[in-house]
Amino acid sequence: MKLNTSYLSAAGIFVAVVLLFTLGTVFRSDAVTESDASAGDQPLFEVVTRTVTAAPRPAELRLRGRTEAIRAVTVRAETGGRVVEAPILEGSPVSAGDVVCRLDVDARGAAVDQAEAELRTRQLEYDAAAELLARGHRSANQVAAAEAVRDAARAQLRAAREELANIELRVPFDGYFDGRDAEIGDFLRTGDACGTVLQLDPILIIAEVAERDVGSLQPGMPGTARLLSGQQVDGTIRFVERRANPATRTFRVELEVPNPDGAIRSGVTAEIRLNLAPEPAHRVPASILALDSNGDLGVRIIEDGDTVRFLPIELLSDDGEQVWISGLPETADVIVLGQDFVSDGTRVEVRPEGAGR
Repeated sequence: MKLNTSYLSAAGIFVAVVLLFTLGTVFRSDAVTESDASAGDQPLFEVVTRTVTAAPRPAELRLRGRTEAIRAVTVRAETGGRVVEAPILEGSPVSAGDVVCRLDVDARGAAVDQAEAELRTRQLEYDAAAELLARGHRSANQVAAAEAVRDAARAQLRAAREELANIELRVPFDGYFDGRDAEIGDFLRTGDACGTVLQLDPILIIAEVAERDVGSLQPGMPGTARLLSGQQVDGTIRFVERRANPATRTFRVELEVPNPDGAIRSGVTAEIRLNLAPEPAHRVPASILALDSNGDLGVRIIEDGDTVRFLPIELLSDDGEQVWISGLPETADVIVLGQDFVSDGTRVEVRPEGAGR
């Protein structure tokens, strides 16, 4: 029986395909084996390392702040009246007791005269009662009553004199008359402001310190401040707040600075620098800093002689080409050349910095 020609053709094509597939698989297997062998013979990527050891780093805390008067008081009226005199110009230095506003006397002078006359009358009555008591014509109770009336008159006179003295609004301490709130002719009620007095010696430079840094600050610590004008001044910490600002979670710190001539004004921008206790850290080139896939800042070091490891670090300060960092072992071999071309876990060929090829 003869086979159909089409069946024979189909069988031939099938056998040819099977042979081609088999031969291709064998050849590819040989190619992969040769590629792996050649890859195993390739040299490792070379990196240059530097051995760094932790050293005490002079820690410095920098805070942005402003100057502030150590005392600022608004001089207010303790009695009502019309301003008849304002003898001190704004911005002038003042001494404790200087009058910045004087009110009209009005009837207060007459009230003092009346109180003095009343006291004289009551004093005469008391003296007469005491004399009659000595002669046996008055009882002790009558003399005590006369004495009480006299003492009341004396107290009334004292109140009248104080009311008269209150027409003069006086400066409570040495400083500067910084702002006037009342002019001649204005009527002041009790509690109304005449003006503001500032004490600028010493002056405060205030700033807000973060939670992580406040524990290292204590009153009495020295510090320096640089004003926006470029002037640098020295002082000591006067106050560190113990209760955080609920909105910012920061603490107020005050640096007290001598200001005998009042040259430093209140409200000037300043930068405070505070020296803290030294802490162990590593000083490395800024060029070796890198970011991992999560965006964390760190450096690549060598572990176990030839394996790359990425270690996250904290940047403490930047001095330009060199930076202080923390987060490394006490002694570490950091990669200073080639770190951008290797990844965590890669085996490399290590050449110490300065060593010849």
